[in-house]
Amino acid sequence: MEMAEQVSGAERMPLQPVERELERIFSSLGHGMYVVDSERRIRLWNKAAESILGWKEEDALGNDCREFIRHEDKEGLRLCDDHCPLRSSIDGSRTVFAGTVWGYTSGGGKVPLNVSCAPLLDAEGHVAGAVEVFADITREMEVDRLKSEIVSIMAHELRTPLTSMLGYLELVMEGEAGSLTDEQREFLSIVKSNIARLTGLVNDFLDLDKLESGKMDMHWEELDLNELARDALKAHFPMAEDKGLDLAHELEPLSSVFGDRQLVSQVLHNLISNAIKYTNEGKIEVKTSVDDGKVAVEVKDTGVGIPVEEQDKIGDKFFRASTAALTPSHGSGLGLSITMGIIEKHCGDLEIQSEPGVGSTFRVLLPLDRECVLIKAEKEAEGGI
Repeated sequence: MEMAEQVSGAERMPLQPVERELERIFSSLGHGMYVVDSERRIRLWNKAAESILGWKEEDALGNDCREFIRHEDKEGLRLCDDHCPLRSSIDGSRTVFAGTVWGYTSGGGKVPLNVSCAPLLDAEGHVAGAVEVFADITREMEVDRLKSEIVSIMAHELRTPLTSMLGYLELVMEGEAGSLTDEQREFLSIVKSNIARLTGLVNDFLDLDKLESGKMDMHWEELDLNELARDALKAHFPMAEDKGLDLAHELEPLSSVFGDRQLVSQVLHNLISNAIKYTNEGKIEVKTSVDDGKVAVEVKDTGVGIPVEEQDKIGDKFFRASTAALTPSHGSGLGLSITMGIIEKHCGDLEIQSEPGVGSTFRVLLPLDRECVLIKAEKEAEGGI
């Protein structure tokens, strides 16, 4: 008996022709796959879905998918209620990439899944349901965890000798080991610069590891973003002056926000530093404002910009835009990953606009409503994030 025939006639929906066409394909696919009608009742359920989640075909067919999958995001928010990717796909008649979510198994456990959903149309072109495709990424997550652990160990092991090297190098440059010629001092300055660069890379690795593992120490307090912006501008003025760039600002009166002073300062320093690095001529403008219940900090440059086709990679670890080669600047590609991680911990958003040859605008939005931030702070205190 075909799967479609196992659902009673009273339960049949206009999806039936699609079911019969897809059923032959579904059974042999390695990815978990199931089809729902417009009410999210399961009409097809393949063998891979049964293998990954444990629910058998006869248990699933004809029932509401929310009784089986029960997607949750990494914060434990139930997606089936207000953020269901299947519902979004049906209502919007579009493909939805939900990314990594958690799905419940028949035994009550949870499995990390990479999920995408697409609408299914009937013969008249109307949306009759949707299909979800998912893969168990338990192994991939374990590999990522091991990679992060190795990187963290290496970074910790590197930091101690680098600190020692820098200390002894400074003693030599100060003449503690004898006088130096101008040429020797120049060579040692190059060594010092590269040690500082390597130390910065190690610190980036450690910061990223803390953010991803939830071990970042957070110290929550009232923050004046204008004050932090002025401090960041002052710190980067010499860097901008060396490149012949104007560093302007327009800071509106703001209400305070709740956050970690050091981390929010790091966001501003990263964005202003990047703007200077990737701008060969022109200016950098820093603006603050209030926007729809949020405080906005905008860093705008006249730099090399980022091609449209590369902008979805912004924030990926080690990503550097192809246009970065048009400047003499070097970077690890970790700064924006760290920046976005910090902003996420503050319940904020990062908006990006960029055009090659014109420049880029990075806009940080932090909420004035403290509810989300206070919950984050509570979880941080409990070690829950």
